[in-house]
Order: sequence, then structure tokens, then C-alpha cells
Amino acid sequence: MWSSGRRAGAATLLAPTWSIRPVAPLASSALVPFVGAGILVLVWSLVSLRFHVTVFPSPLETVQEAARLLSNAELFQHTGASLFRLFLGFALGSALAIPVGFGMGLFLFVRRMMEPITEFFRFIPAIALVVFALIWFGIGESSKVFLIVYNAFFTVAMNTEAGVAHVLPNRMRAVQSLGGGRWDTFCLVVVPSVVPYILTGMRLGMGRSFATIVSAEILAANSGLGYLIYSSREYSKMDTVVVAILLLGALGLLADRLFRGLTRRLAGGYLPAGDATGS
Repeated sequence: MWSSGRRAGAATLLAPTWSIRPVAPLASSALVPFVGAGILVLVWSLVSLRFHVTVFPSPLETVQEAARLLSNAELFQHTGASLFRLFLGFALGSALAIPVGFGMGLFLFVRRMMEPITEFFRFIPAIALVVFALIWFGIGESSKVFLIVYNAFFTVAMNTEAGVAHVLPNRMRAVQSLGGGRWDTFCLVVVPSVVPYILTGMRLGMGRSFATIVSAEILAANSGLGYLIYSSREYSKMDTVVVAILLLGALGLLADRLFRGLTRRLAGGYLPAGDATGS
């Protein structure tokens, strides 16, 4: 067994040494993002003056439609349906991808066996498989969950593999020189070093999953934000379409911020200061 003293020594030796770069006061202000959002709303308002609400609604008309959708709980129903499909498929896809990615990174045989599969299918968008999903799983929830699993799997798996491949050899040799075995090296060096790559892959996979759920719901669903967008377009309810699009963007932004926070908390010590995934 590896003694607690040696574990403490290894922890000290492997402690992160990244320095924190100074940030300009203006750039670090919490008001800066609101300035950008205000400019966007201003441009939106000016452009909407030239169009009817059935073509390009104004911010005020969009807010009024959002209030109407919230009052009859219609927006909650469609949002709940989309989020259920999204997070179920994303969780399943990530759970399958992480061990596969570790296997590809740790074992040459697994990597050479899986590379033709991952390199081929990662270029095929999930929307191209909608027909097969409907034939195999029907128009229920399973077909849409399958498409999200497919889209999330390859992004997470390949980022996990890249993380294993980029583990610093000096860190592994440091643990081994202190008497650690393979399991100690894996737990104390490989896993913590790969976590930032896994979270980055999940962050990218979540973005692709949002695009997939909208496409799937447009083609084969009777609920969800994608369905709301498509059905509203048929009746020229562009204000409803804009509400659904803005809600998708807000949910995606929230998910992205969540992954950034997780990266800082779980693996910030293994990332340089100012890294995009942890900033």
C-alpha cells in the first residue's frame, strides 16, 4: 500500500503552478455583457420597425407573446418536453462515451479498432439519421433520445481520448518515483488531468445536442420547442418563433455556464489561467 506520507508528497509535487494573469478593471466589470445585450436589443428594435409582426416582431411584441405563452403554461410544457429528451440523451451519450474515450487513450488496440468508427460517424450529422431513428424507434421519445445520444457520444469520446493522450509524462513519473503503482497513477494523475477535456467535450456535445433536439422535434414530434417553432411558422406566428428561439439560447447559455463552473471547481488546477473552458 502506498503510505499517506507519500500521497501527501505526491500531492505537493503535482500541485498546479499556474499564475493568475491580471484582468483589466473594465473588462472584468459585470456590466459589460449587459452592454452587448443592450446593443443587440437596440439593433433588433430598429430593424423591426420596417417589418410587420408576422415577418419580424419587435422586442415588445416578443415580450407580450412570451407573457401569453407563460400565462397558459404552454411554454412550460414544450420546454419541459425538450429538456427531458435533451438531458436524458446527453447523459446516456456521455456515460457511454467516457469509458470508450479512456479505452481509446489508454490502449493502442482499442484506439486503432475504434478510430475508423469515430472518424467516419463524427462527420455524419444526427439529422441525417432521422429516417432510421423513426423506423427503428417510432415517433415516440426513443427516436429523439437516440439522435441526441448519437450526437453527444462522438464529441465526448474523442475529447476524452485527447485528454488521456495529453497527460504530462512528468506527472506520472513523479508518482511512480514516490512508490505509486499503476492504479495510483491512474487515479491521481490521469483522471484529474482528463477531467477538463471530458467537461470540454460535454460542453461541446451539449451545444450539438441542442441543435439535434430542435431538428428532431421539427420533423417528428407533437411537443417541444422545435415543434413549437415549426407549428408557429405555419400560422405566421413569428413572435412565438422568436420566443422559442430566445428560450433555446438562454437554456444553452445556462448549460454552458454550468459546465464552465464545473470545470473551474473540478479541474481548475490543471488548466492555465484564462483558459476558455474555465474562465
